[in-house]
Amino acid sequence: MRYSLDHKARTRQKILGAAARRFRTKGFRAAGVDEVMKAAGLTAGAFYGHFASKDALLAEALRASFHETRARLLAGLEALEGVPWLCAVVGRYLSRAHRDDPASGCALPALAAEVGRARGRPREAIESYVRQLVAELAPRAPAAPGLSPEDRVLATVALLSGALALARAVEDPELSDRILRAARKLAVPEPADAAADDPTRAPGVER
Repeated sequence: MRYSLDHKARTRQKILGAAARRFRTKGFRAAGVDEVMKAAGLTAGAFYGHFASKDALLAEALRASFHETRARLLAGLEALEGVPWLCAVVGRYLSRAHRDDPASGCALPALAAEVGRARGRPREAIESYVRQLVAELAPRAPAAPGLSPEDRVLATVALLSGALALARAVEDPELSDRILRAARKLAVPEPADAAADDPTRAPGVER
């Protein structure tokens, strides 16, 4: 049976969505192709009609994850820039909600360490993800002493993803919350009233 191009595109998106969730929850190696396809409601045999390899699937899943993360971090912040904007983004990233929902969250805390031990396309995919984040966030980020906005975003991405990974790894919930709070303060060390007194600051951002 031949399917329409629209059907094939929808099926591909189902696979990408299932892969992104499984990879962020279980890791790249632990989540096999059979499991991903089952989660997508498809047979394993259909996989290679859409992707040449599991590494190719990871690259596409990371691109999809970037767009999800971008939407999650930036929605409703169009009126902000500088320190208030960065404070809101950091608060959303280092939140309990993000910590407790790896399946829907940023791919970096879940996959960076594992992919760092791999070679080739998985590493290229993570690099592309990081570059996209920096390119997207830097134009609205404040500079810091000795750092351009781009370098501040790069350092902030590293701090936030590492802090979230550590907060998820510890057993004590109080220690986990403390990691999130401490990393938020380090990521935005400017006086709190620089963000708190801004009338355009997004509501509901944890500090």
